[in-house]
Amino acid sequence: MRVIAGSAKGKKLKFPKQAGRVRPLSDFAKEALFNILSVKVEDCYFLDLFAGTGQVGIEALSRGAKLAIFVEMDRKAVSVIRENLETTGFSGSSEIYSVDVLRGLNVLDRNGAKFDIVFIGAPYGLPVLADTLEKLSKSDILKTNAVVAAEHSKRQILPVSFGKMALVRQEKYGDTVFSFYRESNNENSGISG
Repeated sequence: MRVIAGSAKGKKLKFPKQAGRVRPLSDFAKEALFNILSVKVEDCYFLDLFAGTGQVGIEALSRGAKLAIFVEMDRKAVSVIRENLETTGFSGSSEIYSVDVLRGLNVLDRNGAKFDIVFIGAPYGLPVLADTLEKLSKSDILKTNAVVAAEHSKRQILPVSFGKMALVRQEKYGDTVFSFYRESNNENSGISG
């Protein structure tokens, strides 16, 4: 696992010895994700949910994100995120919440946090992905024109909308699918196609 572009390009990232439910995104899928998000990443506020090793949020920071917040409940994974942030030099432009994602969203919402991009890397096949999308749709943490990117298995079919969020694009890479949501009134601003 490595950072594939930007200021930390080529830096190797650690992976927990006992991975548990942590499933890293392949370089190919990560590159594809950031090609789609490209123009939105620079100076953005990025939220990495079910962060695992932190590789997606770190990639965003390497490509110019202003701040990345990582939410991950697994203590071993949180230690790895900290190490990876130190290795890449991004500790000062990040925060880690070591809590359950739904609780983390409550805290961020209460604190008035706002994000341009939210990435959800939930464990494949579990209802927690839909629960997270539903929670996001009811929160106030999405900025105008925010993009929510949900990673899931091609066997998991997600609804075309969650509250105020509508599905605007889907891309498949092997077993990995990225489903992109935006608030319904912002469907055509930069990510559909």
